[in-house]
Amino acid sequence: MRRNIRNLLVSLLAIAILLSLAGPSIANNVTLNIPYTIYESVERTNIASGTTYEKIMKFTTAGWWNINVLRINLLDPYVEVKGLYNPESVTNRTKVSTLVEQNNAVAGINGDFFYFNRFSGPIGSLIEDGDLVVVPRDSIQEKLPGFFIDVLNQANIMDMFRWQISVTNKATGNTVKVNAVNNIYGDFNAITMLNRHWGEKSPGNTYVPDLVEVFVSNGKVVNVRVGDRPIRIPENGYVLVASGELGKKLLDFTVGDEVELNINSDPDINKIKFAIGGGNVILKDGEYVTLDPKSAGDPNGNHPRTGIGISKDRTEIILVTIDGRDTSFEGVSQPMFGAIMKELGAYNAINLDGGGSTTMALKPLGEKKATVVNRPSDGTERPVINGVGVFSNAPLGKLSSLNLSTDDTRMFVGTTRNLTVKGYDEYFNPVALDETKLQFTVEGVEGQFTGNKFKALSAGNAKITVKYDDIESSIELKVLDNVKDISTSLSSFTIDINSERALPTFYGINENGYRAKIYPEDIEFSTVKDIGYVEGNKFYSGPVPVAGALTAKFGEGLKNILVYVGNEGKLLEGFETLDNIRFTVYPKEVSGEVSITNDVKEGKGSAVLKYDFSNGENSRAAYIKFVKGDVPGLAIERIPKKLGLWVKGDNKGSWLRGTIKDAQGNTHKIDFARYIDWEGWRYITVNLPANMAYPVSLEEIYVVETDPLKKHSGEVAFDGLTALYTPEIGNVVLPTPSSLKDSQNTKAKVEKDGFTFAAIAEPKGLNDLVKYDALSRVISRVNQHETVVFLNSISEDFNKGITSPNKINASSSYSKTKKGDISFIYVNTEKGGIRPTDYNQWNLLKDDLNSEKSKNIVLFFPTAIFNSGGFTDQLEAELLHKYLVEARENGKNIFVVHGGNGNSLELKDGIRYIGLKTKGLTAAEEIYDISIVEFVVNGSNITYEINTIFDKPNVKVSP
Repeated sequence: MRRNIRNLLVSLLAIAILLSLAGPSIANNVTLNIPYTIYESVERTNIASGTTYEKIMKFTTAGWWNINVLRINLLDPYVEVKGLYNPESVTNRTKVSTLVEQNNAVAGINGDFFYFNRFSGPIGSLIEDGDLVVVPRDSIQEKLPGFFIDVLNQANIMDMFRWQISVTNKATGNTVKVNAVNNIYGDFNAITMLNRHWGEKSPGNTYVPDLVEVFVSNGKVVNVRVGDRPIRIPENGYVLVASGELGKKLLDFTVGDEVELNINSDPDINKIKFAIGGGNVILKDGEYVTLDPKSAGDPNGNHPRTGIGISKDRTEIILVTIDGRDTSFEGVSQPMFGAIMKELGAYNAINLDGGGSTTMALKPLGEKKATVVNRPSDGTERPVINGVGVFSNAPLGKLSSLNLSTDDTRMFVGTTRNLTVKGYDEYFNPVALDETKLQFTVEGVEGQFTGNKFKALSAGNAKITVKYDDIESSIELKVLDNVKDISTSLSSFTIDINSERALPTFYGINENGYRAKIYPEDIEFSTVKDIGYVEGNKFYSGPVPVAGALTAKFGEGLKNILVYVGNEGKLLEGFETLDNIRFTVYPKEVSGEVSITNDVKEGKGSAVLKYDFSNGENSRAAYIKFVKGDVPGLAIERIPKKLGLWVKGDNKGSWLRGTIKDAQGNTHKIDFARYIDWEGWRYITVNLPANMAYPVSLEEIYVVETDPLKKHSGEVAFDGLTALYTPEIGNVVLPTPSSLKDSQNTKAKVEKDGFTFAAIAEPKGLNDLVKYDALSRVISRVNQHETVVFLNSISEDFNKGITSPNKINASSSYSKTKKGDISFIYVNTEKGGIRPTDYNQWNLLKDDLNSEKSKNIVLFFPTAIFNSGGFTDQLEAELLHKYLVEARENGKNIFVVHGGNGNSLELKDGIRYIGLKTKGLTAAEEIYDISIVEFVVNGSNITYEINTIFDKPNVKVSP
């Protein structure tokens, strides 16, 4: 009864949601505050004949819009737009990428809103070439807008579908109204038609004991059943199902009766190629639409959105997704979505299911796997009920174009790049190429080709061209000189003996902080200790446990990666005697024993645990409890990586577990094997729980059966219980790793006509912490400079002591000053970035970077840019970096001084990011962390240092 009530409540809730989904859409003069665009990038790719994919990244005063667009030209005879749904059953929710693959589409988006309780189903209709895939319950049909393509191949958006479906028994003249098709709410309390889109078999008595089913094939009743098992639904027919009083109406049909299916719809189903339901109409005849705030998808909230737009002449379909619920992408309201649709060229548009459902996946012709191109807000794809797919039926043609690509368009002299060449016909079908006919040439640098691999021999801007017959494609590369450092995300790894693992990606860095990928084949590898060797892009470990290092070297760059091979074992129990072993059972009805046998894997003996679970109910267990003298448990030294144990199984399927007690007296269960499903000896390892307080002890190992229906007996043997430790590297001398040193980060004297400037944060509360006037020393150091920038707001008392003629305070908004050939720009980011603090700063900054005549630009930010404590929106941080790099490549010398949690220095793509600790003081000893960034300017030469103001005393300890 509880289950029935729950299902009824869920069904009523689903229906209530359906009834509120969409009201009438009214086109009128709606005013929208459309945000100003700060930055926009558009990438276009032809993925099939008549189908173009656009990736639009737009940064506005309201934040980022990640817009993915599919444009489908309905005038192209080789492209089709159809529904996507699970081919096994329309009730099965499936990821969009899987739907694209299953249906062999080239692209797709998620579709209609849906409900899910006992069954899942779309809120609206789904029609395919006049075939009824889904029709919703008649009580909500007239609430639902939709999208359809007619037989003239023109796209349309209508405010609602209207359906009248019935089946007439020609033998009796009686007609029954069909309430829905392949769409069930509640306990089958409506007459519903199910066809093969529902699934292979009818529901039968699986859910409702009195379900009436009338099977129709080729216009004739072939079976009538009540409360029977599920059977196959006719290929050329359907089954009518209902329970209760409506089910009794179906008993009017008898086997052999001829029936007539009557379908009246607006629009006419016979004129529909494809139709799908949706939510609100968000753009009508080029006008924005007034929406009911209670309608589908929280129309006025900012969320991820999916929609369909059509052009004024109805020959172009525009499928769009916009991401949201992300640190960078907030999402948009439905009215704003309508405005975006209009900007993209739509004249009418409808909103589909959004939120976590919003997904776009591409599978260009020739590809086997679909790729999700947006960023689903759940972090992964949500299974959805249906979607809109794009299909290509273009014939294979002759080679029409080439595409030349590589995995990194920067490289270093002496390194290589793999070149990928793909051929396409005029319809963007892939065309196989004879690689022996590919002809490569390079301009701008010296280099050589080996097959599809290019090796750079000199620095500069390279243009590589590939030619195949009379067709060409080119790509530009920047070849860098002099690797000064090597970086990789991996500093250490563990690996079993005689194993292999892929090497990480390595990057070389030059003296200006520009980086480029370096393939393992171009790197010189060596090892410290006999840990293994590198071959190709893999590391192969040796046969014995050992710890050492893998050293990667190219140019002046050198990187050490610590490598731990295998495990070093310390025997905890050899099971040679019963001295440290006790036997017990649970409950008392369980019987068994433990003994020592000479059937061993190690040493002279092993322990055999015999058990009989024939008696007792629920969980039953047989234990080996460990004890050393009077102390329970086997003490485990240090912190092992794993425990290892030889187990001779009996293939009875019991559970093999253990119990560990930690230093705080807490017990932790470990699982050696969930099922003992083997016979003979097998070595088992088990990871230890992460939340234990060390030292720990192993209290017991035991065999347990939790299934009350399994009554069996058996025996399991144990040998060589071992604690496994990561090998210790010991005292070894590693090659000195490289580090990137900035040539301008150096001490310099002020020459004639030179000057200095500095940046600092007021160390508030300093005197109170150290109990003397230490602040005067800070003020004295600051006053040595003509210009000083404060990276935090400064107090009135501190400000009074500053005599420097030029002061820039963090409490101010955007500002710019100039001295000599240096421009000082202050940007306020106190609220987590430029835009959140004051988006007007972006236009000022862009204009200044483009128009500034000074060769040197120093920018000051009160907060960090990247990583912890930096911009809350890392895409905004990357955009800032992009503009700074463009300014540098136009001849500017760029310095960025910013606040943060500590001092830092990063040279990235020619931009110097200098971080100064601005975090407030909490302890007296932090006086030694107070730092100042001091610049010396001599003509066009600028140098800088990060200096501490208070020297930490050297304390000598007497012997």
